[in-house]
Parts: sequence; structure tokens; C-alpha cells
Amino acid sequence: MYSGRNVPRVLKNYSNYRVSRSYSKSELSGPLYLNPHAWKGLPADRIFELHNLRKDAMGEKYNPDDEERSAILSTFTSLGKVKPTLEYAYEIDNFKERHMNNTPVNLRGLPPMKSNINVIDKGATSHEQRKIEQLHRVSAYEMPLLAKFRQEYKPEPTTNTPIKLSFNTDFSDGSNSLNRKVTLLCNIEDLNLNEKQQRKFKILATNRFNHHTNTIKFSTNQHAEATQNARHLVSIFNRLLEASKDLSDDFSDIPVDSRHMHTKKAESSFPEAWKRPEDAPIARHKIIRRLVDEVKQKQDAKYIKKYSP
Repeated sequence: MYSGRNVPRVLKNYSNYRVSRSYSKSELSGPLYLNPHAWKGLPADRIFELHNLRKDAMGEKYNPDDEERSAILSTFTSLGKVKPTLEYAYEIDNFKERHMNNTPVNLRGLPPMKSNINVIDKGATSHEQRKIEQLHRVSAYEMPLLAKFRQEYKPEPTTNTPIKLSFNTDFSDGSNSLNRKVTLLCNIEDLNLNEKQQRKFKILATNRFNHHTNTIKFSTNQHAEATQNARHLVSIFNRLLEASKDLSDDFSDIPVDSRHMHTKKAESSFPEAWKRPEDAPIARHKIIRRLVDEVKQKQDAKYIKKYSP
């Protein structure tokens, strides 16, 4: 006989036990959607398909039980975000142990390397830290080995590639004329021409030649593609170079025109009659500045007087 004081405690203890249900052969042999206890372990899509079939079949009499709820709850882990597989961070350090099966005698029997320890693939902090540590190992032990491949930098002479092509890119508007504009620049000293050939080259280049820098520059955007404009400029330059090398007519009677190098706009000169300094405005704070200068002079003289004989 239990007292009223002990009844809640007894009920609480009995509530912790779960009752296991036994199923008859008729229940086990029936349709699968009517037996939620058999759904456990099935794929998530199959469980939801059986759940919908069960609702449609039972109609208004449908009442979910604990077995159906537990089967649906078991699909939550498979519906989550797929976690990436853990990459093997120390492939180089552990290549001999995992693939070659020829561990040296002096390394046999030693404890496994830290790279062999299984790491639970949960969380990204430890994996990111491991990658950073691997980068530090590479920079400390492998990058210094690149010093044996060091070579002296020898720039290629400009005579091998005298032409420079400049392209433009405007990402705001693909059909802009700036995108298809190409500029060609070349120094006459890189063309290996003699004096007569250089003179003829300057005459043929006309105002495209800069006499201060000894370079020729011209550009175009008449074609639809930048590569077409580049090919057009190179063909014009090749024809110009071939014509300058042909000294059958060296243009000795034609002077080199450099008028385009002079400034075309005349510098304006201020009329002398307009120069009237007496009408200039008086500078502000002139009195204050003069007083400050006088005070500085007096203080300097007083300071120097201490050290003067």
C-alpha cells in the first residue's frame, strides 16, 4: 500500500520506461504505407512518399502516431547540408607510409605521424588552421630549395621586339570605340637603320614622328575588332619600313618637316600699361605680421646678447 506522498514518485519512475509494441503477421504483410514502423532506415524521399500515401488512403481518419513521427524525424540529418570530405592535408609527408609500403628500417615501429590521426570532419576552424600550418611548412622547408633554380635576369633587347601595341578595355560598354582602338609605338633607334634610312623614315612618317623622343606613334579604330586594327597598323608599319629601306630615291632634296613639334598657340603677353602696382589691394593682417616680426627680432637680439662679448 503506497501512501499519497509516494505516488508521484512511483508514477515518475514508471514514466521513464518505453513500451515496445509487437506486430501481428497481418500488420507486417500489409501495404508499406500503412506500417510506419517499417519506414525506419528508408531514404528521405521514400519516407515522404509513404507519408503522403498514408494521408490520402486514410483521409479524415488519418492520425499520425509516434512511429511515423520518429521515421520522419530520422530524415532530418540526410536533408541537411552535405559536408565536404576531409582532404588529406599532408599528402607529401605520408606518401611512403600509405602508398609505397617500403618504410625504411629506421622508421619502422615508430608511432604514427600526426597526419595519420583521424580527424572528425566537423567544423571548419581546425581544417583552416591545418591548411595554414601546411603553407608555413612549405614556405619554411620547400621554398628555400627554389634558390638553386635562380637565374640572372637578362632583359630581351628592344631590337628584337621594337613594336609596342597598346590595347584599351572599357568594361562599362563593350561596344565602345575605345575597346577596339589600338595604338602602335616604335623607337627609330630599335630598327637598325642608317642615317639616310632614318631620314627617309622621318619624312615618310610626317607628323606621326616625335622628334623629341625619336618615336613614331599612330592609332586606329576603324575596324570592328581590336585584333583587326592591330593587324592593320602592323601592315602599315611594315610598308613604311620597307619604303624607308629602299634608297633608290632617298629624298635628299626634301627637308625633314618638324613644324608639328612647335607650339601652335602663341603665348599671351600681359600689357605693360595694365601693370599698376599702386592699385593692388593691401594684404590683410599686414600690421599684425609686422608686429610679430619686430617681437621676433627683439627676442633674437636679446638671446644673442647673452653669448656675445
